[in-house]
Amino acid sequence: MTSFGMCFSRDFEGVNPLGHIGKKLPVYLRLLKLCQKEGWDVYVLTRKTYKGGGNFGGAWLFKDGKFEKVNNLIKVDLVFDWVGNLMFPPRNNNKLKVVNSREFKELCWNKWEAYQKLEDYMPETYWVGNLNNTQRFVGKVKTENIVLKPYNGLQGKDVFIGPKEKVKDFRPERPGRKYILQEFVDASRGIPNLTPGKHDLRVVIINNKVVWSHIRVPAKGKMLANRAQGGALTEIDYQKVPESVKKIVKVVSQKFYNSIQEHSAIH
Repeated sequence: MTSFGMCFSRDFEGVNPLGHIGKKLPVYLRLLKLCQKEGWDVYVLTRKTYKGGGNFGGAWLFKDGKFEKVNNLIKVDLVFDWVGNLMFPPRNNNKLKVVNSREFKELCWNKWEAYQKLEDYMPETYWVGNLNNTQRFVGKVKTENIVLKPYNGLQGKDVFIGPKEKVKDFRPERPGRKYILQEFVDASRGIPNLTPGKHDLRVVIINNKVVWSHIRVPAKGKMLANRAQGGALTEIDYQKVPESVKKIVKVVSQKFYNSIQEHSAIH
């Protein structure tokens, strides 16, 4: 029987491994139930019990809508990676199938590297490094508003969006991080028939096929649309997405799909 698990970075404690999820909990539970309908054994995992070779030294079994803590060794065939750092999956891991691949995760984690690969489709971006280097690059940005963010950040934390002259007053919660500086893309005019104002448009692709798209809208008075920053998420019909966006999606999707196919052939 196939065994499937969602992997996080929590301690192996308690009987509610998804207690930290919040509003999105129904989505996670729905995925677990869909996997169960396939006849799979379904688990919630933590990277902290991973022993190598696809084996976890303990997990939470999802059964009859409830979680049961299992302390023995669990062999998992497929892992959906939700670990918010690069401590999982391990490098050179050939015994465990993971979605997404580590190579793709590293690219998403490193916004500067992503810019190197997708420069034609991203706002002008500069490597700042230490925060005290910011003023050396501000003058290079053509837009009046700028975006200063950690090159490897998550959830919109320690991000500055605003006028150039105010960036000198920016004080991040976590000092010592490395930053990139970007031109500001004004999305305040919205997208006809989809959203009237400021937004993020996201498109989800699996195996070179668009499977889902959504719009995130920032909370009133804010610029960041991240859910963690109070943004609201709405699923949209991809057919309503502007053709100009679809053309970019097609090119970028094919670029990464070809790369994945080549990588698989090598291994």
